[in-house]
Amino acid sequence: MPPIKVKVNPDALSAEELAEEEKQEPKHPQISLQARKTIDGKIMIMDHRDIDIVVDPAGKKIITFPKESMTDEVYDSQNKYFHYLAQKGVVERNSVHSGDVFASLQAKYPDSANEGVDPTQVVLLSTYKFLAEERPRFESEEWLEEEWDDYNTYPTDEDSTELGEIPEEPSKGNIGLYGAKGGLSGYPYEE
Repeated sequence: MPPIKVKVNPDALSAEELAEEEKQEPKHPQISLQARKTIDGKIMIMDHRDIDIVVDPAGKKIITFPKESMTDEVYDSQNKYFHYLAQKGVVERNSVHSGDVFASLQAKYPDSANEGVDPTQVVLLSTYKFLAEERPRFESEEWLEEEWDDYNTYPTDEDSTELGEIPEEPSKGNIGLYGAKGGLSGYPYEE
């Protein structure tokens, strides 16, 4: 069995100092979100790639809006977000429904049973954790889009040909010189 090594730091806190530090107010987690506050006190979170999240502390509800147009990916993001919050016990499952604005989803969050816990802070922390889980997916999708653009914009020598390398034929394909228009009169003309 290998020996156990213990390193003693002379600047370490004493037992009394450690006990005093534990008695102090617990440190709150620090999060960073790309957010802004509206005139009426709602918090708009813009970090997600597909949706904007609005937290309404006065109405105790969360509303999500598509960033641009409504697509399947946007709905999946909204659904995943509310499913995540419901699993964590942040929103009431039966309150998730479509909003008043087209393509929006919303849910209510309850008051806290503990007096020292602010439910809006719990919503913001849970949203931060959800966005942290989604970030790798955003990065991989952006990387794939950039790779696809580069592949189509700058093809390799294998995937491209020089102008004139492939000879042009006088007639190519199965549509004649005048297209489908000649067949509409009943007397098509072909050479």
